[in-house]
Amino acid sequence: MLVAAGNLAGLALICLISGCEPQSPPVERDVVRKLLTGFVLPMGNLSIVSRPSDCRTDGRSDLALPLGLFDAFLRANNEQSTVFDLSEFGDRVAVTSDHPRRLYLRSRKPVVSVSRAGMTTNDALVCVEVYAQEERAFFVFLRREKTTWRLAGEVVSWEEPEEEDLTEDPEDGY
Repeated sequence: MLVAAGNLAGLALICLISGCEPQSPPVERDVVRKLLTGFVLPMGNLSIVSRPSDCRTDGRSDLALPLGLFDAFLRANNEQSTVFDLSEFGDRVAVTSDHPRRLYLRSRKPVVSVSRAGMTTNDALVCVEVYAQEERAFFVFLRREKTTWRLAGEVVSWEEPEEEDLTEDPEDGY
């Protein structure tokens, strides 16, 4: 017991000397703020809503997603999850219990839905769904470096299949 306490004190002293700080737990507000300011708001004139989502995966994914992070994402977006308060992002935020597709049909302005963030110590995964003339859903990865979150990538989760053009082509002899 005394040896373990000595080792812990030694580790604390090494951290103090080298200037390392203990990693604080991730904060969902920081993740969502970075996602909106760095990714969603620059998309243009659209409405933004929050709603829990599985990103149209039905709880399973064959995408290259880290399993622990995907599990954290699913836990953050389970049936008991509530919407995330986006009020600090102003008049582009729509507070509605309507499905985003209905909001798009009513306003004719694209709607972006942001899920709850699944987080591990230094990684976050959020689903962004776009409702407009075409619909799609994708995961956005964020990575934390010290105290700053940065956008690390995106992976398409779902998109509408392209419609086959069945119009007659005069070159085909029809």
